[in-house]
Parts: sequence; structure tokens; C-alpha cells
Amino acid sequence: MIKVLIADDEFIVRKGLIATVDWKKFGMEVIAEAPNGQKAWELFQQHCPEVVVTDIVMPEMNGIELARNIKQNSPATKILLLSCHRDFTFAQEGMNIGVSGYIVKTAFEDNQFEEYLGRIEHEINHANVQNSYDTSYLAKEFYEWLCGFENSFPKLVGELFTYEWNWMENPYVIYLINGLNSSEFFQENLSGGGMQFVLIPCGHEQAFIFIQEKSKANFEHLLVEARSNNSTIRWMEHGPNRGMNEWMNGVTKLFKRFKFEKQFKVSMEDWPLPIHKAVQIMIQDLDKSFSSSYIANEVGLSRSHFSTMFKKTVGESFITFIEKLKIKAACELLENTSLPLQDIGEKIGIQDGKYFSKWFKKCMGKTPSEYRQNKKQNVS
Repeated sequence: MIKVLIADDEFIVRKGLIATVDWKKFGMEVIAEAPNGQKAWELFQQHCPEVVVTDIVMPEMNGIELARNIKQNSPATKILLLSCHRDFTFAQEGMNIGVSGYIVKTAFEDNQFEEYLGRIEHEINHANVQNSYDTSYLAKEFYEWLCGFENSFPKLVGELFTYEWNWMENPYVIYLINGLNSSEFFQENLSGGGMQFVLIPCGHEQAFIFIQEKSKANFEHLLVEARSNNSTIRWMEHGPNRGMNEWMNGVTKLFKRFKFEKQFKVSMEDWPLPIHKAVQIMIQDLDKSFSSSYIANEVGLSRSHFSTMFKKTVGESFITFIEKLKIKAACELLENTSLPLQDIGEKIGIQDGKYFSKWFKKCMGKTPSEYRQNKKQNVS
């Protein structure tokens, strides 16, 4: 769903827009509302909506200032301005910033508003599909989808497979590469070599690359060359694959396994099958709380035998391991997404936002917000 934020200092206007507009008709959902510009700006940074509907005259921060901040932070965001007055100066200033429309509330017409929403929906879901695989928008949606959050990514992939990615209806191989300082080496060499490919950045120093199966040998020569220049580069592959369903399944399996092995600096190929299976269960459903008895039963062992084998294989107890798995997942989500803390907590099985913050601080020595802010400062 396309996320929408509404900002207006008039309560009745906010509630009226939420209640009377058929948002689902345009694939949209109002995820937050704000009574002033400053609160709207805070909610925008928290939720990252694709559409903002804002009044111009508001306390603390007006709609023009809000729109300017949003466009500087996220140029792709669509903004509709509302005003009680037909003032050309406001309209002109809004257009200079890059807003999508200007509506006078005193002459408000449902057809006009819905026409804007229809146009915005098309721009978000269709116009940006062209060459979208090398945009930060696709990378952000891709990473959040891989981490298990519902967003527009599956729909976007469906459209890409209809046009630009239809060559992947034939056999292709998926590579997940880690240790990249940048993806320029692969972009330049693959483009210059005439191979059909797709490259999507994924989190920190990682990228997925999709290559035709017939180009696999040439691409692996390129991988060896890249590693000779950068010894930290490592990769895993999955395939051959065909079509969209195998694409979705392949990247999910590869990402979860690669992320686990990277975090814990192990190779599960060397582990006994029951332990391998146990860890896969935990990785797949990190939002659930598993007991050692339950996992032992799932892999066909007694609890005591499982606990002994687990500690001998992994090097730590089941309880310690699963807490470490959750904290590392939380850290990665805080670093690489703008998702709200409540959502991140739920993703690792902690439903209470306050408890999540308390638990995270106990484990990491700082709150989730402090951790995220420190990481942003280090990057900048």
C-alpha cells in the first residue's frame, strides 16, 4: 500500500479526509495525521510516507516549509497542498518546490482530489518502473521486503518482470555479494561487457546481481578479478532459476543464509543436519518465541540431546544464541531502514515498544534511537 500522511491544524479537515476519501481505490492508506507542520515533519521521518497532503497555514511549521524539508530529504515524495485561499503566490512557491498539486479547501471537489490521487498512484507505481532497478527507492523497498515487511516491492517486481526483467523468464543465476566498497566495478564491467544483468544494493556493503545462466562463466571471471582487487569480497549463488516466483524464493533463501553466516562467521554446511535445520527454523520465524523443547521436537531430538549438540556445534547455549540472533537483526534494521521502532520490535518477537527499547539498551548499552542516530552520524 502507498503510505499517506495528512497534516492540517483543523481536526475536522483531517478526519473528514480520512473518512470520506476512498483511499483503497488508489492503493493508499493513511498511516498518520498531524495537527501542525513540526509534528508532520517528525512523523514523516518516522514513517517515510510516499504521499503527503498538507495545509499551508499551520502553527510551528507551515506547509511550504514542510514541503521544502520533505523534498530536500526525499525528492520522490508526492505532496498535495491545501489552502483556504486562492493565493497564486502560495501555488507558485509550491510548484517551484515540486509539489504535485494545489487545492483550495473552500472550492474543494471530490473529483479534483481523486484526479490528483489517481495521477499520483500512476506516477508511483508505473512511471518510476523505468530503470527503477538502479534507484535507491527500489533498493530500500527490496531490503525492507527481504526483512519481512509488507510494502510495494512485490507489485514493483511484477511490473519489472513484465517489461525490463522479462529476460529472466529464461534461466538465470542469483549472486549475493558481500564486502563491496561500491558497486561501480560491476556496473561498469557488466555494462561494457554486453551482458544482461540486474544489480540491486542490499544493506551495507552487499548487493544482489542477477545474470543470464549462459553468462555465468564470464561473470565468475569478473568475480575473481574483483576479489583480487578487494580481498574482502565474498559471494554465494543460487540457481539456475526461471521467472518471478523462483526470483522471490531464491533471493529470500540466499539472503537469510548469507546474513546468518556473515553475522556469526560460520558456515552451516559443516553443521549436523538437525542443528542446520534448527537454525533455519529460527531464522525463518524470528518474530516467534521458540523454546528449546519445541525446536528439539521439530528436528527429531530429545531436548537434552538437542541442547548438548547445539552448544557443541554453535559454541553457545540455545538461549544465548537466539538472543544474539535477535539483537543482530534489530541492529541491522535500525541501520539500514527507516522503519518505526515498534515495527522492528515486532519483527524480532517483541510486541511492546517500551520493552523493546529497554531490552535493546540492556544488550547494547544505548537505546534503539541512539543507536540509529550514531550510525547515521558515522555514515555522514
